Amino acid sequence: MIGRDQGIDKALSRGALHLILKEVFGMAAARLRARGPEWEAQADVLASASAHWLRHTAGSHMTDRQVDLRYVRDNFGLASISTTSGYLHSEEDATQARHRIGWINTK
Repeated sequence: MIGRDQGIDKALSRGALHLILKEVFGMAAARLRARGPEWEAQADVLASASAHWLRHTAGSHMTDRQVDLRYVRDNFGLASISTTSGYLHSEEDATQARHRIGWINTK
């Protein structure tokens, strides 16, 4: 909740959350750029990230790990399994490439 110091309990709006996430992604991108020019491409991807990108990436990772699509559907508040699988397209290489930054998976 925001505004507690003023005695006002107010839910965080979607717009406010979007701005907060864009700022966090921007700061993370700046830290990558500070590592050197070889990190520029990854920093550009991260700087363009959004709440939707984060949600999509989380869902893709969940399906990559064989999490039941019903659980993903319910977690994301989606209407149906077909909506969920169509939204995530977890098997498509192009989608995977768009939603991965290129960090090594350390299973």
